[in-house]
Amino acid sequence: MNTQLAFAFGILTITIIMIIIAVVVGIVEVIKLEKRYKELDRACSKEAEFIHRHMTDNERAIYSEINETRNRFDQFTIDLRRELQAYTDSRIDKALGTTTKKQILKD
Repeated sequence: MNTQLAFAFGILTITIIMIIIAVVVGIVEVIKLEKRYKELDRACSKEAEFIHRHMTDNERAIYSEINETRNRFDQFTIDLRRELQAYTDSRIDKALGTTTKKQILKD
């Protein structure tokens, strides 16, 4: 009976040791995976920040280009209006035969 009891305790001890080893290996793997997850999360956050900053820079460049184009168009419109007013004034003066001092018209 003693040998059977010793055998049962031996099997039980080996089983408990195997379970403990499996738990320790599992915990070590979980810790490694958690560390890797944190590294990937940080890398993902950095990439998202880089993309956002890059998009913001592109948007800023696009808005700047739009503003420059709008300013050039506005200046072109102002210059064209002045030219047309001068041309119209000269045509009216020529048609009326006015040779007196010209009066400056203001917008």
